[in-house]
Amino acid sequence: MNYKYVILIYIFSSILYTQENIPFDVSKQFAVPIENNQLLWNDDKLFNKLLIDRSSRNFKNKFTNLDFEELPEDSSYVKSKFIYEFGDYGFDKLSIGLKKHSKDEEFQFKGSKKSFFGQYSEFANAENPPLSLFYKFDYSKNFENNQLYSSIGYFREESQFIFNLPIDIDPSINSEFSDFVSLTIGNSFIKNNYHVDVRLNHLSKYESTQIVQYSLNNRYELERNKISAHIHNGNFLSLKIALDNNHYENERLNTGFSRNVLSFTNANNFIFGNFIYGFDLIEQKIKPNLVYRNIFGTFSIFYELRNQASMVVLDSYDFNHSGKFEGKNFETWQSISATYMFDLNIDLSTTLKYVNAKNIVIPKDLGEVFIPEADRYQFEDDEMMSLQTKFAIPFKYGSFNFNHSYNFYDSLISSNRSHILAFDYLYSLSLVKDNLGVNGKLSLQFMSKNNSDFSFNYFKNMPEKKNNIDSDDFINISMSTEIAISDVILTIKLQNALNKFNAEEDYSMVTHEFFNPMSSLLTFGIIWEFDD
Repeated sequence: MNYKYVILIYIFSSILYTQENIPFDVSKQFAVPIENNQLLWNDDKLFNKLLIDRSSRNFKNKFTNLDFEELPEDSSYVKSKFIYEFGDYGFDKLSIGLKKHSKDEEFQFKGSKKSFFGQYSEFANAENPPLSLFYKFDYSKNFENNQLYSSIGYFREESQFIFNLPIDIDPSINSEFSDFVSLTIGNSFIKNNYHVDVRLNHLSKYESTQIVQYSLNNRYELERNKISAHIHNGNFLSLKIALDNNHYENERLNTGFSRNVLSFTNANNFIFGNFIYGFDLIEQKIKPNLVYRNIFGTFSIFYELRNQASMVVLDSYDFNHSGKFEGKNFETWQSISATYMFDLNIDLSTTLKYVNAKNIVIPKDLGEVFIPEADRYQFEDDEMMSLQTKFAIPFKYGSFNFNHSYNFYDSLISSNRSHILAFDYLYSLSLVKDNLGVNGKLSLQFMSKNNSDFSFNYFKNMPEKKNNIDSDDFINISMSTEIAISDVILTIKLQNALNKFNAEEDYSMVTHEFFNPMSSLLTFGIIWEFDD
């Protein structure tokens, strides 16, 4: 069978077999981070000093860093760390690390391997659960008023997805794979009272995604080099310059293109506030960037104007056969927030936040229009406003934290839930002459209904417009406990203690008769950090 034509037929037949939306924000299953009810996606990330490209989906949930106990920097020591966790849904995670430190140099190795078909529970092939792994090496050498540093990491993720297709297609063709190497080398030194940090970030990435149900068939390579310098001298000068070169190569069509971004900023602290100001040069267009923040007693204000290149979509279903979506525009994000901190015996604050975004790339819903030449993506402008209230009450053996986010209206860049509440009780006990310790957190989370026309598409890594989205209220309990016995820590974690969905609701996929969302997840682990 010629899969190429079968897949094209499926695009149009999928209109008759429309999939039901999956709430991405429940149990962090298809999650992007949420902050004050705003979705945070499509941003570069740092893994220590390594650059992680913004095309890496759900990176924070797939890869977690490993930190060592802090010790005095002027002492010499060797530390090792071992973490093993296992639990429901094939959860199996092993992390190891080694740190060697002296006054003049430091070396670190970190590695982790994680398999867990619960992260994509309703789609994943249990015999080949989604795999995430990385290896990372760091080295730094100190001289007089000078430090040379380097870091290199290899990251890999792969998954297979099983769907019950309405037409005769082998489900094994559904797959997601990416691996990339991220390298950082830099030099930090002091010259005539000027602190200078010059850094080169290199990233070489390959990604392949084929999901028939979401009309995706990507296979591309990314070569990225970013040269940056930071020069500062007290409060009078804090200059940052960065040149970012990206080259995209479509492996399916053997076409590619490059894009350069030049950023320039300076920072100054004045009595009336802190300013970071400069410009961005993107595709021969100059746009200003600005950050302002200040604290007036118990009241603080923050404003940010930033630009970034539009997300590149290398989609085989962009029918003009150009091999890329011509999205050589840039996004402009403006956000302003005001925070009032109440002067009480408890830590209490409330923040009002407004965000305006221009030129966000989203998938276009063609509906019943059968036009093969039509663009499958479009630019959208959007805005959101939310109110967040937080307070913490300390106790002798812990603290109680409350966080409430209120969303004033639905939008592409918000969670589209009017209320999100989180109650956390953090506890800490030390027993048996400090040789036995118990630390942990008990959490209660509530999310109100989401009946908007907006959702987040995990596979395309962008928000989208969909009709008939109706997610009911969500309430659940989670718990984590660490029992420290000398140098060994035992962990117990429970998520979704009340199950993920209400039993009487039907969340079955139209195209998948065995849809089985993840219920409670119980894991156990051991953490062992020791001196060699």
